[in-house]
Amino acid sequence: MQKTTTRDNIKRITQLSMFLALGIILSIVESMIPLPIPIPGVRLGLANIVTLIVLYFYTPVEYTLVGFLRVLIVGLLRTGLFSMAFLLSFSGWALCTLGTLILYFTKKFSIYGISIVSSLLHGVGQMIAVMLIYSMKTLILYLPILMLTGIVSGTLTALIASLFLNKVSKHIGFIDSSK
Repeated sequence: MQKTTTRDNIKRITQLSMFLALGIILSIVESMIPLPIPIPGVRLGLANIVTLIVLYFYTPVEYTLVGFLRVLIVGLLRTGLFSMAFLLSFSGWALCTLGTLILYFTKKFSIYGISIVSSLLHGVGQMIAVMLIYSMKTLILYLPILMLTGIVSGTLTALIASLFLNKVSKHIGFIDSSK
C-alpha cells in the first residue's frame, strides 16, 4: 500500500478543486449559449466531461462529491437553491450518479456506455421531478426527445473526456488513483 504524504493530499485537493471550478464554469457558460434548436431541458452537458474525468482518475466518492458540489454551487450562483431549475438539476444529477456508479463498479462498460446511460438517466431524473412537481403524467411523452438528445450528448461527453484521459494519463504530475 502506498503511503500518501501531506504534499500529495494538498496536490489532490488542489486538482479536485480545479476540476470543480472548471465544471462550474462550463455549466454556467453552457447555460448562456443557446442551442441552434431550442429544446426545453436539453443541454450538451459540458460539465459532465469534468465529472467523468474525476470518476476515472479519482475515487467514486470524490466523483460524487465534485458532482454534488457543482450542482449546489451553480444553483447558488445562477438559479437559487430550491428553485425549479435547481430541483431539476439535482434530481437529474442524483439519478445519473447512482446509475453511473453502478455501471462503473460492474467494470463491464466503457466510458461511452457509462456516459450515455448517465445522460439518459439525467433526463429521466429530471422528467420524474417535473412529473411529480406538476402532477402531469402526460409529460412522459417528452421522454423520447430527451432520450435521443441524451444519446448524442452522452456520446460527445464521452468522446471529449476520453481524449482528455488519454492525453493526461501520460502526464507525470497528475495523481491517478484508478490504479
